[in-house]
Amino acid sequence: MADDVRDDGRSRVDEARGAHRGVPAGRVLAVQLVAYLLLFVVTVGLQFVLGVEQPVVRGVVVAMVAVLLLGFQLGWPFRTGWAERFIGLVAGVLSVVCAVTPAASHVFYPAYGGRLADEGKPVMYTLVRWAACFAILLIAVTIVSFGRQMARAERSHLIRALSHCMTGAVAAVSAAGWCFLPDLVSMGAASPDDGLMTGFLAVMAVCVVFAALFAVCSVPWAREADPAEDARVPWLGIGLLPVMLCGVMIFAAAFVMQLLA
Repeated sequence: MADDVRDDGRSRVDEARGAHRGVPAGRVLAVQLVAYLLLFVVTVGLQFVLGVEQPVVRGVVVAMVAVLLLGFQLGWPFRTGWAERFIGLVAGVLSVVCAVTPAASHVFYPAYGGRLADEGKPVMYTLVRWAACFAILLIAVTIVSFGRQMARAERSHLIRALSHCMTGAVAAVSAAGWCFLPDLVSMGAASPDDGLMTGFLAVMAVCVVFAALFAVCSVPWAREADPAEDARVPWLGIGLLPVMLCGVMIFAAAFVMQLLA
């Protein structure tokens, strides 16, 4: 019986099962708080306090989204190879491109915005365009990820590898939703004059609730994390995961505000 216990107190059964290592939950929560503060404070500060023009603000926000994507790659918290990480990174970059440029317009919608532009809702046009791109990217990522797993010579832990690849890719694609934060801030500033202040506060309250729920969920994620042995800062990746997923909430908030307008 004594032979089944190592010197450090871990049983050989636990070792064989790959017991979870976990990451510091405090760092995970701190990463989320800092990321949210930077995204909102910088956007609001540039747009209203400093009076910077909208294109400049959007460029800064896009740069911060790029930092999210790179930080997530640096702190990759999953047990996958470089191919799975590359799939997520490419999907995230394509999602950002679709959010801030009309590159996908010729495929999904007229380049000039069609009826939505004629009705004075160009923001709605960009939101609808990105929603279509979002769906297409998720379908493409699912197919590519499954094909990648089928191409592996050794298919051990197939379900885990596929789910980790998909989780990272979905987070990366969702992060592009933060590119609509300047539009949401602008609509919020105009909401008192448009009679939409109550609606804006309700929409933002829902966003805060979802962010809080993600923060609560990230604590057991941190505790049960089982990153690769060579992972550098997996707590950074787990901390950024909820922030990136909340990009969809920013998109939804801007979409609702456009519907109310």
